[in-house]
Amino acid sequence: MNLKRYLIVNADDFGMTPRVNAAILRATKEGVLTTASLMVAEPAWEEAVRIALNTPSLGVGLHVATTYDRAVSTRNDIPHIVDSNGRFERNPLKVGLKYAFSKNAQKDLKREMEAQFERFASTGLPWDHVDGHQHFHMHPTVFKFLLDLCDRFGAHRLRVPQEDVRAHLRGGGDGLSPVTIGAWILQTLCERNRKTLLARKTLGGKPVFLCDQVYGDFQSGNMHRDYVLKTLERLEGITNEIYFHPGTDYARKLPSDQQSDEIRDVELRALLSPEVKAKIASLGLTSGTYAEIEAMTRSQP
Repeated sequence: MNLKRYLIVNADDFGMTPRVNAAILRATKEGVLTTASLMVAEPAWEEAVRIALNTPSLGVGLHVATTYDRAVSTRNDIPHIVDSNGRFERNPLKVGLKYAFSKNAQKDLKREMEAQFERFASTGLPWDHVDGHQHFHMHPTVFKFLLDLCDRFGAHRLRVPQEDVRAHLRGGGDGLSPVTIGAWILQTLCERNRKTLLARKTLGGKPVFLCDQVYGDFQSGNMHRDYVLKTLERLEGITNEIYFHPGTDYARKLPSDQQSDEIRDVELRALLSPEVKAKIASLGLTSGTYAEIEAMTRSQP
């Protein structure tokens, strides 16, 4: 018997810049994108909220930022984890150690994460899902605070990366690049956190929902069309997420003599690709938001 399979296609960093917002809107209207993860401290976050409120087909979740980019709180409020410009530490090792061992940093981190949850809640957008910038929500300290906040705000659908590096390499991935190696190391934390969530069973009084497989971490920034087509062919879960970073500065670009600047972004090109859309259809995948996929799978006998 052929089991029905489901697919969430997500874009991270919603709200980072107007260019990112425009790419996400276009990929929703013209392509295969179904969800986006909102950064509530970035310059274009309010524009992103307006786009989301006017695009009900787009499921929006919170992209919790605890490293590299901006905080909602000021340096006066969280002096141990941001610089004078209100930005987190960029070095993942340094920030990871700080969150693990500094009580002052942990106090600031908890305050900042609460501020991000409160800001998202104030938008009136439904909680489609929660995930983390650079997947730092998988850090043990961050994850502990995250579960408490999800419980409090009723956010029960989370991203926990789950992917086989060998399948990635066989499927046309970039090889053992720094991105791939970092993602491979992250898998250990992800597996532990997945077990914690499954053992916990509920958040905010609702059953925890996780995708069986999440793809994109090993190829982050270079989710080009051919790789995405091969990824679709090797989906291993009943519920699957593939995530992208369209419109960002770190999404890989084609040489300017090959395409207009708008479409040089290989990740946006993949999301708009007719071949990708046709492949999803030919594989019989049902696409949707986290909320829609959860509803469909929970109604299955």
